[in-house]
Amino acid sequence: MTRFDWSGVAAALERRRLAALPADTVYGIACEPEPEALERLYAVKGRAPGKPVALVFDDFIRLVHTYTRLPAAVLNAAEELLPGPVTLILPAAAAAGKPGAAAVWEGGIGVRVLPEPQSGLFQRLPSPLALTSANLAGGADPCCVDDIPDSVKEACEFIVDAGPVENCAASTVVDLRPLAAGGPARILREGAMPRREVAVLIGKIA
Repeated sequence: MTRFDWSGVAAALERRRLAALPADTVYGIACEPEPEALERLYAVKGRAPGKPVALVFDDFIRLVHTYTRLPAAVLNAAEELLPGPVTLILPAAAAAGKPGAAAVWEGGIGVRVLPEPQSGLFQRLPSPLALTSANLAGGADPCCVDDIPDSVKEACEFIVDAGPVENCAASTVVDLRPLAAGGPARILREGAMPRREVAVLIGKIA
């Protein structure tokens, strides 16, 4: 368990190992978005194969530079919502041949950019990283390290303990793909960012 050995955490992730890290929403398990590491992550959680995980970028500019093929309407909405407690579903075509392409699922790819202070942590680590809640599939979201199941802790090479997550709640999942065809964005899961706040930031939502 560590708070300070960022080089050790980064090296472990680059070796396709797992690390438990605090996000702005809940504690998560992170790994490189490569098949070997993702397989390990899914096995630890008991997660159904192919169920999506989000990619966390260390800042919005890196996300934009990675996914240069984003439609303008999607990009504009993403800029309004990020960084923030949301997972955005982008068109999979934008991720073709790009880092994290292994995380594409059913024509979309989920992305996050965390606000400060958590973004400062992720700027010390490889980008993007695959991230999902550090629980067993179907279990309660962990708000602190003590909430993480022992079997998940044992599978992580590093656990970064930053204390309890304030206002612990899963991210709101917003599907931006319909914007590319002139439709409204869709809320797939309401969480840490209320629906009304999403609507204020990007306009009409379904």
